[in-house]
Amino acid sequence: MKKSLLLFLLALVVVAGEAQENNKPSVKLYGFIRNYIDFDTRENLSSNSDQFNMIPKDESLNKYGDDLNERSDIHLLSITTRLGLNITGPEFLGAKTSAKIETDLAGFGTSNTVLRIRQAYAKLDWSSDNLLVGQAWHPMMGDMMPDVFSLATGAPFTPFSRTPQIRYNHLAGKFTFTATAMYQFQYLSYGPSEGKDDDGNVTYSSATSFEYARKAVIPELYVQVMYKNGGFMAGAGVDMLTLKPRNEYIDNSGVRVKSKENVIGFTPTLFASYKDGGWGLKGRVTYARNASHLNMLGGYAVTKIKDSGEWEYGTLNSLTAWLDVTYKQKLKSGTITYCLFGGYGKNYGCNDDIADQKLMFIRGYKNVDSFWRVAPSVLYTQNAMQIGLEYEPTTVGYGTMNSDGSVEKTRSVTNHRICVMMKYNF
Repeated sequence: MKKSLLLFLLALVVVAGEAQENNKPSVKLYGFIRNYIDFDTRENLSSNSDQFNMIPKDESLNKYGDDLNERSDIHLLSITTRLGLNITGPEFLGAKTSAKIETDLAGFGTSNTVLRIRQAYAKLDWSSDNLLVGQAWHPMMGDMMPDVFSLATGAPFTPFSRTPQIRYNHLAGKFTFTATAMYQFQYLSYGPSEGKDDDGNVTYSSATSFEYARKAVIPELYVQVMYKNGGFMAGAGVDMLTLKPRNEYIDNSGVRVKSKENVIGFTPTLFASYKDGGWGLKGRVTYARNASHLNMLGGYAVTKIKDSGEWEYGTLNSLTAWLDVTYKQKLKSGTITYCLFGGYGKNYGCNDDIADQKLMFIRGYKNVDSFWRVAPSVLYTQNAMQIGLEYEPTTVGYGTMNSDGSVEKTRSVTNHRICVMMKYNF
């Protein structure tokens, strides 16, 4: 792994040097070395070696009444260290050209230090139009993210995803119109994985795969309009995701046949931000309908099993909102940034009754009613170095699931996370 990383760094230096000597596309290396210390008071739904933290797990009581998920742990990791290249080049078809390659060490591997692609795209930029092709931030979140420095960046209260895409922007005065087509790669939807029980009967479990989106053929589509005027920005967008959960199934005659089943979810979002001096204010509201690929809680469920063996689906719906207030203070040496993040989410279940609770394909847990977080943080910056401290309590209301997937008779479970970060930018 060390040899691969060294070769990658040497390649970046060689490319940048050749670009300067031959007056070809200019290449600028950027990145940072980032270390997190995370302390949690209980077990959580998380990823990336528990650094990408979402919500605390429900109680798991033994016969003595002890909650097995109420146990603390701590991590110190540097796998989110990042390397990237910003590239600018000569014109093409009358457009300015640019590109980006970005990687970190948070890929999948036995040592959790595997290089992965974060972003890799090329861009054509005309005076009022631009076209991006490649992997980049999902446009639903790319224009505005919370100012927290935890790795989850506000998820599951806000969309979080990077994905291969074709994105077109049109600028008309203070308005920007965006249309994007995407397919999944790293951040995936949930769906049925077929298996068999001891008697040979077909069973289904929940799994993640990009096949559910690709077999549907129709790309994920997102359209957005955004307005900017000075320090004020506001926008609205809607995402449409089509999935094909099963390619085939066994009909009532015992014959395996091709499936025509699809599930479609529409996820609208509204967002706004304002900056004035050292103050900043941001917020977003999202009505998530099958948005598990955006690292939001929920997904979809089977609402009807036909006599033929076909399934009908309904999206599991939730409303999330977050608000982020920041103040940046200049010091004699460096700056200090104060941030207060607040997020809330509510599960509204499905529009129809669910046929079988085992046929729910979701991110998170089936018995979540609501969830909220209030996270204060402070970040000190001097030249290339940053150090920060963040306190992130997250509370979830778990309860009894109704026939439509909504939840009642709740009890609260809270995780207290303390995050310390040291980051060197270059």
